[in-house]
Amino acid sequence: MIGSNKIKDILQELGYKLNDKGSYWQCAAVYRNGDNATALQIYKDTGAWKDYVQNTPFMPFKKLLILTLNTNDPKELDKYLNKEEVFFLSEKARDSVDKLEVEEIYPDSLLEKLLPHYKFYNDRGISDDILIKLKGGLATRSQMYQRFVFPIYNEYGQIHGFSGRDLSGKEGKPKWKHMGKKKNWIYPAYVPTQNGIFIDEVSRDYVLIVESIGDALSCIQNGFLNVLVSFGLDLSSKLICSLIAFNFKSVVLGFNNDSNQQDNRGMNACVKNYLKLLDYYNIDKIKICLPIKNDFGDMDKSDFLKWQTKLELIQKTNQIPKVISFAKKMKLSKKLNKNLKLLHEEA
Repeated sequence: MIGSNKIKDILQELGYKLNDKGSYWQCAAVYRNGDNATALQIYKDTGAWKDYVQNTPFMPFKKLLILTLNTNDPKELDKYLNKEEVFFLSEKARDSVDKLEVEEIYPDSLLEKLLPHYKFYNDRGISDDILIKLKGGLATRSQMYQRFVFPIYNEYGQIHGFSGRDLSGKEGKPKWKHMGKKKNWIYPAYVPTQNGIFIDEVSRDYVLIVESIGDALSCIQNGFLNVLVSFGLDLSSKLICSLIAFNFKSVVLGFNNDSNQQDNRGMNACVKNYLKLLDYYNIDKIKICLPIKNDFGDMDKSDFLKWQTKLELIQKTNQIPKVISFAKKMKLSKKLNKNLKLLHEEA
């Protein structure tokens, strides 16, 4: 299969101005003289692409080349491709690419099946207004049965996943269940609102990264709107790209505070992601500020006031020595160890 570097070279030679989004590029549809810089999504490893403005299905890269050159002449195509390279995928191979790379998009009509039963979150201090704004509701059937479900929107306003919180309380049942590719989720940034998308309603001074939707709900309820969910202990490449694209001036890592355990997994994860973010942010633009309690979902209004005071102090504090101390106790990859050396130089 053709390599991503060759795909990039071909596209740029044909006039496509590529915006790097991690595993894929975004660009205007040059083949139809389009000027919308987010119209096309082209995956780097396969060249599979989709025109979101014209709502095409995902198609093989050769189809884009044919449309751009306005010819199916093998001689013309070979000017860009080596003859020995496999470009026209077999049907079986194409299906395999689709399964690996193409996300499922869910119809908005599924939201009509969610019931407005908000008591579970009301009891935890979350208002109806926030739950309605996030379009959440109780599922009474199918894979999300007895879960409070939140739809996950992509940058095109499409639902590309669901995250459901268990309300049954059955022993052994996972607290959260996800449908879709979590690594591509930027939540709740793209939830549609009356004024556009959620992220446009907040200041870009800093963004707080938390582990779960439950944490985000409490933050939003208490006025901390600059919040995004990692859905785990690692920042995906898509999330990091989005942080940069949204032009947040600084990043605050606030994973769960497991201070009552010998190994504070939340703090360790924050340190790893701190080192990872050094590839994209200046050292003084990354801070770690864990919740006052185990997680933000456990905090009440007074706790958030204390946390805000703590954050204001941390923003003025040099955290490098603390990060170095934690990092020394952890098993880090070679890349993270390289970034750790940068911290030693700054300390």
